Amino acid sequence: MAVKTVSIRTRLHRMIAVILLLSFLCTIVTWGGLLFISEKKMNYANHYENMIPSIKDRIKQNNGGWLDESGKALLDELVPEQGMSYKVVDRTGDYQYGSIEDTSDVPGDEILNKLNTVGHGPGKYIVAYIPLLGEGDSLQGMLLLYYTLRVTPVDESKDLFVRIWSFSFLLAPFVYILLFTLVFVRRFSRQLNIPLSQLMDATARIRNKDLHFSFEQEGKITEVRELTNAFEQMRDELSESLQREWNTQKERKHAIAALAHDIRTPLTIIQGHVEGLEEAQRKGIDRSDRYLPIIKSNITSAVKLVHDLNQTAILDSDSFSLNKISFDPEEFFAEKMGEYEVLCRRKGIRFVSDIKDVRENQGLVHADPFRLTQVFDNLLSNSLRFAEKGTISFRVQLTDDQIGVTWTDNGSGFSAGQETKIFNSFYQGNRRKGHAGLGLYIAKSIIDKHKGHIRAGNAEEGGAVISIRIPT
Repeated sequence: MAVKTVSIRTRLHRMIAVILLLSFLCTIVTWGGLLFISEKKMNYANHYENMIPSIKDRIKQNNGGWLDESGKALLDELVPEQGMSYKVVDRTGDYQYGSIEDTSDVPGDEILNKLNTVGHGPGKYIVAYIPLLGEGDSLQGMLLLYYTLRVTPVDESKDLFVRIWSFSFLLAPFVYILLFTLVFVRRFSRQLNIPLSQLMDATARIRNKDLHFSFEQEGKITEVRELTNAFEQMRDELSESLQREWNTQKERKHAIAALAHDIRTPLTIIQGHVEGLEEAQRKGIDRSDRYLPIIKSNITSAVKLVHDLNQTAILDSDSFSLNKISFDPEEFFAEKMGEYEVLCRRKGIRFVSDIKDVRENQGLVHADPFRLTQVFDNLLSNSLRFAEKGTISFRVQLTDDQIGVTWTDNGSGFSAGQETKIFNSFYQGNRRKGHAGLGLYIAKSIIDKHKGHIRAGNAEEGGAVISIRIPT
C-alpha cells in the first residue's frame, strides 16, 4: 500500500498551526493553574482600587477633625499599610500629614478641579482625590490615595512568589511556542535526515562504482520521495549503462580476438606460400604464377582488415572532424557510379545507377567527399560479397534539403532483428572470413558526423536495402 506523502510547504503550514494550537491550549491551562494557585496567596491588580468606595463611605460618616491627630489616626486605620499610601492637604493645598514620602503641596487653584477624580501620580502610582468635609459639609481639605494596579501578595513576605508568578504568567505562551517549535522541528529534521543520509551514502557508493543498493525508507515528504525516486531511476540507468558498457567491452574483446584470427589466417597463408617459393627456388622450380596471386589476395585481405580497424579508431577519436568543402554533387556521384560500374563488371555483377536532381537551385553542396567515398566504398564492398553474380543498384535523389541515397542488392538480405545491429562495431551477422564487421559501423559514423541518417532493411523482392539521408 502506497504511503501518502505531503509537500514541505503543507507540512510546514500544518506544523505551525499545530504549534500555535498546542501553545494556546497549554497557555490557557497554565494560566488557569496559576490563577488557582494565586487565589488565596495574591491580590488581584484592582484589589486596592476596589477598597476606595468603602474608604469614601467611612470618611463621609465622620465629619470634621481631618486636619488634627484624630483625623490622622482614623486614616491610618482606614488606609492599609501594604499596597496603599496617602497624604492630606488643607483646602488651600498645603501638606498636613501622610504615609507617603511625597510631602509636596497641591496648588490651591487645582483643589476644586481634582475633587472626586482619579489621575496619574508620581512614578507608577495612581491617585484618587477624595474630599474631606467638616460640619455643615464644609470643605476642610483633600485626601490623596496612592495605589498601583498590579498583583500583590496577601502576605508581604511572599513578594518573590508574586514576581515569579507574574513572570510565569507573561512568559507562558512564548515558552510553549519555543518548546513545541523545538520538538516539531527536531521531528521534521529527523524525517529529512534519514532519506538525505541514505542519499549521501548512495552518492558515496556510486562514486565507488557500487550500484547494488536500494533505499530502505523513501520518506513521507513529497519532495524527498521525488528526490529518492529520481535518484533510484538514475541508479537503474547507470547500472544498465554500465552493464551495456561491460557487454560491449566483452563483445569487443571477442571481436578483437576474432579479428586477430582473421588477420592471422592470411598472414599464415602468406608465410606458407613464401616458404613454398623459397623451397621451389632452392630446387630451381618456378612456382610464381601459382603462389603470387594467392599471396597478393591475402595481403589485400590483411590490409583491408587493418585499414578498417585504423579507420574505426580515427572515427571514435574525440579530435576527429570532417573536412567539408563545396562540390558539385551530380559530378561527384556520376564519377563514383562510373568507378563502381567497372568494378562490378569485372565481378560479373550487373550495376544499375541513377541520379535524379529535383533542386530548384542546382548549386554546390557542403560536405566531406572523401568520407562519403568511404561510405559508398564500404557499401559496394559488402554488396560484392553477398550479391554473387546478381545486381547492385545505386540511386541518388538530390533535393533542396537533402541528398537521398538508396543502395540495394539482390543478396540474402538481413536476418530478422539484424537491421540495427549491423551498424555496431565488430558485428558480423552472416560471418565471412576476411572482414572485421566494421564497414557499416564506419559508414554510420561518417553519416552521423554529417548530421544525417542511415537505415537498413530488406526489399520486398529480396535483398538488402540501405537508405541514407544527408541534409544539405
